[in-house]
Parts: sequence; C-alpha cells; structure tokens
Amino acid sequence: MRVATIAGAGMALPGVMSAALADKLENSAAQRALTGKPLFFTADQDVTVAELADTIIPTTNTPGAKAAKVNEVIDIILKDCYKEEDQQRFLNGLVQTNKLSQDAYGKAFVALDPAQRIEIMKKLEADDKQLRSQMTTAKAVAKVENSQADLQMPDAKKRYTPFFSMLKDLTLTGYFTSEIGATQALEYVAVPGRYDGCVPLKPGQKAWAI
Repeated sequence: MRVATIAGAGMALPGVMSAALADKLENSAAQRALTGKPLFFTADQDVTVAELADTIIPTTNTPGAKAAKVNEVIDIILKDCYKEEDQQRFLNGLVQTNKLSQDAYGKAFVALDPAQRIEIMKKLEADDKQLRSQMTTAKAVAKVENSQADLQMPDAKKRYTPFFSMLKDLTLTGYFTSEIGATQALEYVAVPGRYDGCVPLKPGQKAWAI
C-alpha cells in the first residue's frame, strides 16, 4: 500500500518504520478507502488540507495534489505516525490558516480565489521562517549558557517542525510517491533494469521517480 511505502522510506516522518506500523497504515488506508471519510481530520479540515496541498502543487500541465489525493495520505500519516503534540500543532495551523483568511478577506481559505490563497500561503511561510529563526537563536543561547540545555530547555525553546513545514513536506512526499506524481510529474520506468549510479539528464527532462 502506498502509505506504508511512504513511511518505509522515512520521508518527512518521525520515527522508524516497523512491521506493526506498516500493518496499521495498511488498515487505515483500507478503512479510509472503504468509508470515503477522513480518519484523523474532520470533513472540513480534510477539504482545507486538500486545497492547501493543491495550492502548493496546483494543476498545470500535470495534475495537482488534489487530483493525487494527497490529503488522504496526510490524514493517514498524521493519525498513525505523528505524536499527539505534532498532530495538535498541525490542527492549530489549520485554525491559524482560516483566521488569516478571515482577517484578510472575510472568508475561509477554501472560499478564496487562487491569488488570495497564494498570499495566505506566503504569510504562513513567513511565520514558519520566523519561528525557525527564533528556535535557532534560542537554542544557540541556551547551549552557551548550559551544555545540558537540550535536556533542560522549556518547551518554548525546544526545536519542533512548524505547521507550514509539516504541510509542505507531507504534500511533496504524498504527491511524488503517488501514481500521478511518479508517472506524470516525474520520469518513470516501471522496470528500470540495471543500476546506473549517475545518469545525466537531458535538457528539459523530468527528474526520475524513486
């Protein structure tokens, strides 16, 4: 199953893959496919995630993230692979996204036009960069003051992955491991044959699917 393969690759996921986790992901994917309903998100959150992902990877000459059902992968991976504090940080990010949308345009994110959505994404990215900068500075100061800082730093000074980074990483991982992403956005060979460690790309050629 696709989500198990993603977790096995360890891309953008915390922790190490195990047989038990693979089974859990398989079961969650089967349940979502059977019911057609999100397992971790509410219905509204699921739609918001689909539109956010599609803003990151929109349909151009290839289908976008929504067509690749990236939101379904994010739903399952967050449920089965992320710690509760990271899950809550992602949900808080969705709330913040809609707050930014309401403050700027008087509408929820899903009701915005493409240009407005991009502006909101820029704000989320700017907030992400600011948080990362603050965490880097705080950790550097703490290390100077105390060599055991990593164990003693309060939660506010510990490093974590901000919402926008989680969203972007999961979107890219979910998209480029999907059938659409691997076969249409990337160059794909179902049976590649021998291993070539270094293959030059022709001008304009797509990157190879993993």
